[in-house]
Amino acid sequence: MKKILLFLLTLALIVPGAALAQSDTLSRSEINRISNSVVLIVGIDANGDPSITGSGTIIAPSGVIYTNRHVVEGSSDFAIFTLDQLGEPAKLTYFASATLIHPEVDFAELQIDRDADGNSINANGLNLPSIALTNTQPDIGDRIFVFGYPDLGDAHLVMTSGSITTIQNDSLNGERIPFWYQTDAQISPGNSGGLVVNASGRMVGIPTQVVSEERTLGRLAGILSVTAIRGALESQQTLSLPQQVGTPGKTTIIPTPAVVNPQNNQADQTLTINITSVEQNSTYNDALGMMIHTSAEAIGYKDVPLRAAIFGYWQDGSAIIANNRASDSSRSGSGQLTVQQVVTPEFDDTIWDDMWFFLPYDYLPDGRTGTYPAFIEGQIGVDGQTFTTFSGDYAFDYTYATQQLIIDVTNIEQNVELNNQVGMKVHAHLTTLNYQGVLLRAGIFIYWADGTSVLGANSSPAENRTTLGNLTVQDTFTPSYNDSEWNDYWFFLPYDYFPSGLQGAQDGYVVAEVGLDNGDFTSWSLPADFTLNYN
Repeated sequence: MKKILLFLLTLALIVPGAALAQSDTLSRSEINRISNSVVLIVGIDANGDPSITGSGTIIAPSGVIYTNRHVVEGSSDFAIFTLDQLGEPAKLTYFASATLIHPEVDFAELQIDRDADGNSINANGLNLPSIALTNTQPDIGDRIFVFGYPDLGDAHLVMTSGSITTIQNDSLNGERIPFWYQTDAQISPGNSGGLVVNASGRMVGIPTQVVSEERTLGRLAGILSVTAIRGALESQQTLSLPQQVGTPGKTTIIPTPAVVNPQNNQADQTLTINITSVEQNSTYNDALGMMIHTSAEAIGYKDVPLRAAIFGYWQDGSAIIANNRASDSSRSGSGQLTVQQVVTPEFDDTIWDDMWFFLPYDYLPDGRTGTYPAFIEGQIGVDGQTFTTFSGDYAFDYTYATQQLIIDVTNIEQNVELNNQVGMKVHAHLTTLNYQGVLLRAGIFIYWADGTSVLGANSSPAENRTTLGNLTVQDTFTPSYNDSEWNDYWFFLPYDYFPSGLQGAQDGYVVAEVGLDNGDFTSWSLPADFTLNYN
């Protein structure tokens, strides 16, 4: 790590740090949102020495980073610097490994897999700020904004702006597509691999500083389009590269085979998925939502399990976070709203004319009012691997219900004494919209780690047991305003109410629920874990 910091300090002595440029069309909140997703990449060679710097964009909350191929070539490990605050230099936060290096397109993919000390981390638990990969295709003259960490930037994020001046088409995967954009915006060394967005804050492509004709298919400096990025992902070809594990400079280099298609990288392997139609206000299993119809084709994937999915995004490209009521299968590891299914092709060329998904409206996040523009996108790939093929966007507007109940568990305090009893205090955040003067009921329900309900002790009061004998604490309340909020709505549960006869540490979780009094609970929190220690 000392070598990396010294390397950055050397760069800082070349030119004073640049400041973040202001924009007439991107709001401060948009700049903040985008900036938190752009990272500084320091490549590390096999000797543990810093070798090159560049930029990258976190494209998924699990820490997937898109960048240029020439940013990662020649390095066996990668230090990732992220931004805490605009105006301050980026800080070493993670290390990452290369997972895809395309042999023809100036494109590469990294995966964050270690913390700043080199310790392995669970990528699915990162929940990092990210920018969605969209199908945005700008026209000549459109305004764009470039984010990155140029060598002259002193590890500070720099934003430049300009316009699209040229669109260059090229062939990839047998299809003629917009491949490169040229721009009058400044793209300096180190900006390579960063992010280009349009005036709506949606990804346009990756700024690319040409190093040689071989690396860029003979093109001039400019922007690698999202269309080309998608094509690179669909072709699923990579170079063999070494992977470094552990602390840079003190680790062993082990060979890693090339990441290829599951059937020996046959040239005739193809995956496609397209959204063909969407039926709004459809009913399925007594739920109201969107019935999403897609068509898909798999060539060369016979007997290979594939995962197809629909993901939800707001208009700005940010992920739609699933409501607490959404099932686990409708929530990605980062919480994004999704519906997925696994299919296995039975033929060398398998076509699904109508692969459909149902997305309940009730799974969209609470806490907003009015109408919000959004879009969904279809994705498909080999099950257990990264999605590699994407559909076009399907735009829709979602109008929130006028009445909403929202509850979340914020904290659980153990060994709290109240009214001469010792127990745990469950704190919740509670919001009601347009329920002024309506009698409501809130409660907590207790479960063991395996999902079975905790039965109340025979000595516990009847009001702390459901009709089935399950342990609960409930209370009624009446909001005084149309928009009422309780930052600390708490429940106290004495330990004496838990069943006796157990020994050792017993793991469990709490779910808070809210609804109309004398009616069903209609909103509930995500589980909050606890451990109960029996003597």
